[in-house]
Amino acid sequence: MLCLDETRGVIKDSVLTAENLWNTLLHSLAEGLVVVDREGLVVQINPSLAAALHRQPDDLMGLPLSRICRCFSRMAGIIRSGKPELGRIETIGAVSALVDYLPIMSQGKVAGAMARVYFLGAGRSGGEGFSVAGGRGRTATGFYSVRFTANDIIGSSQQMTDLKKTMLRVAQRDSNILVTGESGTGKELFAQAIHAASLRKEGPFVKINCAAIPESLLESEFFGYEEGTFTGSKKGGRKGKLEQADRGTVFLDEIGDLSLTLQAKLLRFIQDREIQKLGGSENIKSDVRIIAATNIDPEQLATSGKFREDLYYRLNVVNIMIPPLRERMEDIVPLSGHFIEKFNRVFKYRVSGLSPKTESILLSHNWPGNVRELENVIERAFNVLDGNIIQPAHLPGEMLNLVTPKGVNDNGPVEFVVSALSGGQGMDEIIARAEKTVIMQALFFCRGNKAKASKMLGISRPGLYKKMIKLGIE
Repeated sequence: MLCLDETRGVIKDSVLTAENLWNTLLHSLAEGLVVVDREGLVVQINPSLAAALHRQPDDLMGLPLSRICRCFSRMAGIIRSGKPELGRIETIGAVSALVDYLPIMSQGKVAGAMARVYFLGAGRSGGEGFSVAGGRGRTATGFYSVRFTANDIIGSSQQMTDLKKTMLRVAQRDSNILVTGESGTGKELFAQAIHAASLRKEGPFVKINCAAIPESLLESEFFGYEEGTFTGSKKGGRKGKLEQADRGTVFLDEIGDLSLTLQAKLLRFIQDREIQKLGGSENIKSDVRIIAATNIDPEQLATSGKFREDLYYRLNVVNIMIPPLRERMEDIVPLSGHFIEKFNRVFKYRVSGLSPKTESILLSHNWPGNVRELENVIERAFNVLDGNIIQPAHLPGEMLNLVTPKGVNDNGPVEFVVSALSGGQGMDEIIARAEKTVIMQALFFCRGNKAKASKMLGISRPGLYKKMIKLGIE
């Protein structure tokens, strides 16, 4: 039996030091992790990342990370700016990965940087990884390619970072996906990015807009037809999009506009993976992954009576729901920068950015047209620009005439306090007035949605109700 002193010795010997804990963490993570100092030299790297680089961790210590793998050249920019960059898609060794780049701060200064690497899986054969370059598939009728990958999805908000991680994980499976979101949120961009990150990336990406093609032509667009099926039919017949997309992806945009008749035929195809052309009798196999998109709420789609529930459940195996721009306001400035870069190339300009006032106006707009509307606003500014900074005068008139809710004082903070003091109000009254103004602005911005307003204000919904009653807000 151990005496007290001996017991203390055993406990002391068994306690993990901070260094031991860090080493245990490094070795146990499936994700890759690397830390560099201010000069970009490796000071820590875990076995998972070293293995992806086909090296041993000890062999990489003290080496410049950018020379070990070209994708890590971004670390120098992170160290210079002190700003994180999340959700980049990189190829490390032969494996595709999602990488978060993070600065390491010490006493208010950048002391180094860290890369956190989420490996995205293996390819079709030999355990090799895959890159996320746009796929380009050959079919009998020509080439079908994607222009966008996950790196084209701009946004550093938590919603978009989490969504990209989810999207890239499900991309590697073959399950059908339903992409939902308001008009202008980028549903086709996500569909293309999923295809580009999938094991089908070398196959075709074929799009069918279910709302843009007349009902009388849509069935032949889906399934094709044999020669002589109808007047004006092409000699030799024609392959339908579901056959053209064999070993690739078909993107069904505006799926909610599909007729019940075609829904039944699409359901049959999903179940059997067989196509029968119009006027034909032969069943043709086609290996296709389906990504469908709609701006209709998924539950409404299933319960509307205008869409078959059995088809809805077949398509909605995985739901990628893209949040509207007004719910991720922190993405507005990065998106604006992205579009400024784009139109600088198009117009051969050198616009450097937004003025502070312009940025404030963009952040106060509700963006009913989402990312598409923001792109149009930036393009319009380029057409009326008279300098290298986008000013409020370059924005659409309706954005400059924002309606202020009744009872909200839009004076600046100094004027607000001076006005209150000159009116004989004390500290408690000034605070209550300011609190009322903030709550009313939040409610106005969220269009009266109290759940969203309470989330924006960082208080509970019951707490918001109590404050509204106390402050006399209707």
